[in-house]
Amino acid sequence: MTMNTRLLGLLGLAFTVLVASVLLVISRAPVTSAVGKPVSFFAAPVAQGGLLFSALMENSVRAVRSREATLTIDEMITPVVAGRVLAMSDAELAFVELDSVGGDVQSSIDIARRLRDAGSRTHVASGAKCFSACTVIYQGGVERTAGEDALFLLHYAVQVSDDPNHARVGSVWGTVSLIEAMIDLGTDLSIYDQMPGFGDWLLSSRQAVDLGLVQRVVSGPTVADRVHKQKAGV
Repeated sequence: MTMNTRLLGLLGLAFTVLVASVLLVISRAPVTSAVGKPVSFFAAPVAQGGLLFSALMENSVRAVRSREATLTIDEMITPVVAGRVLAMSDAELAFVELDSVGGDVQSSIDIARRLRDAGSRTHVASGAKCFSACTVIYQGGVERTAGEDALFLLHYAVQVSDDPNHARVGSVWGTVSLIEAMIDLGTDLSIYDQMPGFGDWLLSSRQAVDLGLVQRVVSGPTVADRVHKQKAGV
């Protein structure tokens, strides 16, 4: 049953991309961000639903490291970041706080598996974000908590390439790899049915609980509160 569900999900993803490809060929319109800049490799194409992601990016606030965290990942996920995390001890990975817009899919999957092996706790504070590939890192935590106002965002992976066909194929397999990794780490299979085609899926911490992404919502200071206290010297 599980294999059939995953196969149907994969076929659904492939069909969605095929339809999008046909529309892209017909329109032949370049995809740009809301401010006219090229779409970054981690962002959903604006022309097909990524406006929300772009708006959230423009209004993002960098989190301040909590006193409990043994590691804070608040940057773009790259192979360099993955290499750094993979070299850390289990003790250094005991409590990982996240505030990232995502990045490289395979690097994020590698980090997630390392965190699961280390028995890590992952956390996204109120006011912080865990977007795109960051969500699979979060899912790597054996214990996963989030603040009331934490935000999670899922969307199709985007492959950068001069060849449009290669880019679309890369998008499909990048998305499948991301979803499969999240399911293997405990996310509900319904993620296949609910993932929007080339759009943004914004989740509150409470909604992420229903998906099996967040285990427990906790109260605590928001990112803005922590920034204010730091500036005040508290």
